[in-house]
Amino acid sequence: MVNLSSRYTKLDIVQEPRAKKKEQHEIMTLREKYIKTTTEQRRSFTLSDLFAGDEKGETLRIVVLLGAAGTGKTMTARKIMFDWASGELYQNKFDYVFYIHCREFKLGSEQRSLEDLILTNCPDERAPMAKILVNPDKILFIIDGFDELRFSLDQPKDNLCSDPCEKKAVEITLSSLFRKKVLQKSYLLITTRPAALEKLNELLENERCVKILGFSETERRKYFDKYFGKKKRARRAFNFVRENEMIFTMCSVPMVCWIICTVLEQQMDEGKDLAQSSETITGVYLHYLDNLLPGCDRHPKPAVQTNLKGLCSLAAEGICKQKILFEAEELKKHGLDASDSRFLNENLFRKATKCECLYSFIHVSFQELFAALFYALKNEEERTGRDSGNDIKDLETLLADYGKSRNYLMLTVRFLFGLLNEDRKKDIERILNCQISLKIKPELQKWIKTAFPESDTPLPHFNGGNVQTASQLEDFHCLYEIREKSFVQNALSHFTALRLWGYTFTRLDQVALAFCLKNCQNLEYLHLWACEFAAGELEEDTEEDVPRPSKPRRL
Repeated sequence: MVNLSSRYTKLDIVQEPRAKKKEQHEIMTLREKYIKTTTEQRRSFTLSDLFAGDEKGETLRIVVLLGAAGTGKTMTARKIMFDWASGELYQNKFDYVFYIHCREFKLGSEQRSLEDLILTNCPDERAPMAKILVNPDKILFIIDGFDELRFSLDQPKDNLCSDPCEKKAVEITLSSLFRKKVLQKSYLLITTRPAALEKLNELLENERCVKILGFSETERRKYFDKYFGKKKRARRAFNFVRENEMIFTMCSVPMVCWIICTVLEQQMDEGKDLAQSSETITGVYLHYLDNLLPGCDRHPKPAVQTNLKGLCSLAAEGICKQKILFEAEELKKHGLDASDSRFLNENLFRKATKCECLYSFIHVSFQELFAALFYALKNEEERTGRDSGNDIKDLETLLADYGKSRNYLMLTVRFLFGLLNEDRKKDIERILNCQISLKIKPELQKWIKTAFPESDTPLPHFNGGNVQTASQLEDFHCLYEIREKSFVQNALSHFTALRLWGYTFTRLDQVALAFCLKNCQNLEYLHLWACEFAAGELEEDTEEDVPRPSKPRRL
């Protein structure tokens, strides 16, 4: 088990402007807003000043911690909890801190009061509730994974409750907490993926939204030192990834950085060439799969194939139902034995007075990868020439749902594009002895063309306050994952203009955008306005004489 305090590495956390209303999307309003708040939205935060007063000195009681999959939201939330419990953080501010993960609310629909939620997440069932509730301004609730909720918190005001002991449906109790109808003076730290931010914003008032940009270059070096322990090994691994711009950029995402370190460590242990890496997130995850399944030869046993098929179908069903926790019976339904899977974790949750054993993938991003495999792999009918077309219908449903509300399908679709890259297809055949369906690529080619504007219509602008920004940018990430020039050039062939307005691009955003711009052959007009591009600093002790990049710029 890894010690949290010894492995945790500081993340870049910056102010994120609150999404603007639709009527505020005019050019002049945007210009005035950016002139007014440029300094504020670039403000950097440490864990200790997340709840610091705003520019007017007013106390903010709600902080939203925003970040894509794998950027370290849960780790940061747990680090805050750990540091508070260790006496190192918020000692004079909070007497009680409660960590609640939203996945726990999928266990049942029974009515629960806020008091019940506190007791369920308190190590001492005899906790002095009267003493706890008497001073709500000394309580911090850490609500992790808002995007994983399966129900809506958009409840009529008349349904909300103000009594922390009143039992209501969980969605009403949570909505009452978020909307400050109960324990109004308590503090909230809520983590979410960007796609769910619009729904969350509708519930909150006077919140501070901060965005995790990932590891800076300095912190990446520190993470490698902490992971490998031995300085010589850490330096060898770090120097290797620094020579590969894309791999080094991907290391800004904590989850991906951990996977890359794990793969490099295994390759060093086995004396393998470190160059066996990849330049896409899909490739990195497949390399991790390759290292995690060393016992699978090129002709795996039928049981392994059955297990893989079950994992894929379980993952896809869970993603479509927005479900990440599974009961043992659900595993059996998909032909799985939990003891025989390296990709499932066993989780114990307290439900009322009893414990319930549930299973999840080792990280939600792995569930999304296996879900993508479910849609991408040849099924039995296609392999035997008895194709019914059901797989294409499943894919069409997935893409239609993704087009309507991309919240929970973004990474699955990105992986799906990545699996169609020719090198990744070879990896799949080598690692899993499976083949990618030949019918998938034409379907994605047809769909991606409809995802963008028609013919001579320029791309819509990306506005930092536009709730569609993340979804639009995600299309570029999908095209980057497939990494096929002919595919990308065909998808972007009708673009003549591109406007980018008021958006903060992470390092990975920049790489994906640059790749697509290079392959946008008919592009005549590029307009960057009020955009910011995150950049890192080089190590002070770097041996190479490399020019230092400029600081983040606003264009």
